[in-house]
Amino acid sequence: MSDSDVDSHCTRRRVLEAAGEVFADKGFEKATIREIVDRANANLNAVNYYFRDKHGLYIALFEDAHELITGRDREVFEQISGLPPERQLREVVSYVLRGFILARPSAWHARLMFRELSEPTGVMEMMVERFIQPRFEKLADIVRQLATPNVPQLSVRLCAESIMAQCAHLAHRRAVVSRLIPELEYTPEGIEIMADHICSFSLAAARGLSRLENN
Repeated sequence: MSDSDVDSHCTRRRVLEAAGEVFADKGFEKATIREIVDRANANLNAVNYYFRDKHGLYIALFEDAHELITGRDREVFEQISGLPPERQLREVVSYVLRGFILARPSAWHARLMFRELSEPTGVMEMMVERFIQPRFEKLADIVRQLATPNVPQLSVRLCAESIMAQCAHLAHRRAVVSRLIPELEYTPEGIEIMADHICSFSLAAARGLSRLENN
């Protein structure tokens, strides 16, 4: 790679990182190209050159997040694939909570996705397809293993959705949860307490579904 190619790659990366921070903090509508390039120490034309326009830059951020997050997800699911379903559930819940809650302030990927969920711009379909759906299907597979074969698939998938909702609520509603349960701390130890509760609650629900179907 030539020096000019290296410089070009570095500039593109700086613009991406700066844009990730600005979009995550301000949302798509309030973010400006001027602020992004100033933060990236880049020329105003850099966005047009590398990404065509503001929307293209925004899409590129989700492409970048997709590459990072799906790589991590793949590693985690490969590591737990041979474990009993109860252990798989515990590992997945803990992993998801840690990713949501312990994300560094400088790690804009998670914050950007939270922003898109609360202020949709049209990228939601891509988020569901690339980030949310794969995790959901893995989780539904685990719940399927925990429930008896006679439990309808709809019930299994609703149970998986309930597990995701518990994780999302604890992560995204920290201000509310901290007031309702002040003794629950958002620390690594507190996250494990959350994971234990979600798993115990969800295992009881999955087994309850099996009993209901048998009656």
